[in-house]
Amino acid sequence: MKKNNLPIFPLGLVALPGTIQSLQIFEPRYISMVKSCMSNSHGFVIVLQSKSESKSEYGMTKKGTYVEIIDFNNLPNGLLGITVKAVNKVAISNICQLEDGLHVADAKPEIDPEVDDQALLAEHPEILNILSQLMKHPKISDLPIKVDFNSADSVAYHLAGLIPLTSDEKQILLEAFDAAQRMNILSKFIEKISTP
Repeated sequence: MKKNNLPIFPLGLVALPGTIQSLQIFEPRYISMVKSCMSNSHGFVIVLQSKSESKSEYGMTKKGTYVEIIDFNNLPNGLLGITVKAVNKVAISNICQLEDGLHVADAKPEIDPEVDDQALLAEHPEILNILSQLMKHPKISDLPIKVDFNSADSVAYHLAGLIPLTSDEKQILLEAFDAAQRMNILSKFIEKISTP
């Protein structure tokens, strides 16, 4: 279901569905956005600030992630800290800028074509193996991460969120046509990282 006039938060990061992000908020327009989201029980869309040709007129990618605020606190540095959970991939359209500088847009959830998760996970045992090992690391095992090891997308998105990928590489994974394409791309990224 399309959601109209959702706040858009352009950042230098990509929130992959299912993953958790901690953000520091300091601009008045985004502090107002957080207050509005919390009082009206809705989320917002994180999009990657873009320099590429396929960007929208406001310098953002056209695909982003709808996120919901799951925690907030005042940080020692005086900024507002929020924790968001990325819910699903969305395509944004009809972007406009409000008087306070906040962008709003229509956000339409993008559902990938179904795949055979078990066959796909069997094709990429290295991805499952790396993620399983990482989940045992003390710094990661304490995080509120819930991976569905039967879902190729859950496995791919969570691993991509834990390994050193650039924001552009994460955006490529987000925009992949389906889980099969996403797993193949991730496999190539892992190969690149692993090659000395």
